[in-house]
Amino acid sequence: MSTYYVDSIAGRPENDGLTPQSAISDSSLLTNQSKGDIVLFKRGSFFRQKLETREGVTYAAYGDGEPPTFCGSTDVSSEQDWIPTSVENIWECIKPIPGDVGNLILNRNGSTEYGVFRWTQDELRDENDFWDSRYGEQVVHTPPVPQKVLFCCKDNPARVFSHIEAVSYNNRILGALRSNTVFEGLRFINSGVHALAGNGENIVVRNCSFENIGGCAWSPKLRIRFGNGVELWTLGNNVTVEGCTFKSIYDSCVTHQGPGADTVTAINFVCRNNVFDTYGMAAFEYRDKLPINSSFTDNVCLNAGCGFAMLGEGEPRQSEIWPQPMGHHIFLWRIDAADAESCIEIKNNFFGKAPVGAAIYSIICPQAEQRIELDNNVYTPNDNLLIHFGGESFTSLEEYQSKTGKDKHSKYQ
Repeated sequence: MSTYYVDSIAGRPENDGLTPQSAISDSSLLTNQSKGDIVLFKRGSFFRQKLETREGVTYAAYGDGEPPTFCGSTDVSSEQDWIPTSVENIWECIKPIPGDVGNLILNRNGSTEYGVFRWTQDELRDENDFWDSRYGEQVVHTPPVPQKVLFCCKDNPARVFSHIEAVSYNNRILGALRSNTVFEGLRFINSGVHALAGNGENIVVRNCSFENIGGCAWSPKLRIRFGNGVELWTLGNNVTVEGCTFKSIYDSCVTHQGPGADTVTAINFVCRNNVFDTYGMAAFEYRDKLPINSSFTDNVCLNAGCGFAMLGEGEPRQSEIWPQPMGHHIFLWRIDAADAESCIEIKNNFFGKAPVGAAIYSIICPQAEQRIELDNNVYTPNDNLLIHFGGESFTSLEEYQSKTGKDKHSKYQ
């Protein structure tokens, strides 16, 4: 077993990476990783690339400073990146971008704004509206191929904004989840689809941060976009997500799903002590199969159904369950049966505002709902919809407790 050191600032490609003093500059140059190895990234490092992962390896941080960052976007902050079009206040980005653009992150006077995704060029009317001719293509071109990215702005965007990042379908993910892998103390930002995604067993994601994830087009026909923070697909046994922060996620911060009946029932899927803030679909999305011995505990959930995911959308946001509401803290759906062993604990969480959705929104079968243990949660009052459970919508915590028998010791903040 070996420990490797990666430093994007002082590291060198010719180094062996075996000590901090001989750190390598890019982890993709490490071609001989094996199970049990540890790859450490120097704090303060910044990588505009995907983290290449291998089964059985731990990826973490060393040194002092900000967490090592993996970024999937393209910097389009130069005035030379933009040219005027024949239409007033419509600018074209001419800098090559690897895939279709799902989000624009704009910095103006130290504050962050987001581009407003439009499905047709004709919809470009208001400031910050943008459109990509390749939306929904879901292909990464190396090198990038010509495209037309248009942005509505009163002047050259690089003069209006101090910094602009084009978040695109760039490798689809920023890191692959594999069996026996650990991710600790890392930062993942600006992915057009997912941050960490994959499948396997014995996976730990600890003390990591995720920001500005998702937004690329999934179904142009249905006008649905997508993108999750941590996604386990098909198999996700003995998975722990803890101590992480999620901010500005297009769909769900954490999810285990797909594909439908072929999903492998998750065992011991644990999500605890995380802070979820600003997401379009859910903090946690349970889908397809109810897990066994799994839990969502001691988490803080804030601002469901808020942020860039809702820009340019009607209410409710377009989704596969439209016209049902979207933007919940916990979203349970596509579960038509439950095994006798199935069990989820949702306890000791704080549920903040969900202005267009609910703290918990369940549209799964009654048998599955009975296998969910809810208690000792703190809810924020919501006159529109607090909880949808058992086929009923509740605005009153007391009525929900009385009718369902759930959350007996839970309360309002």
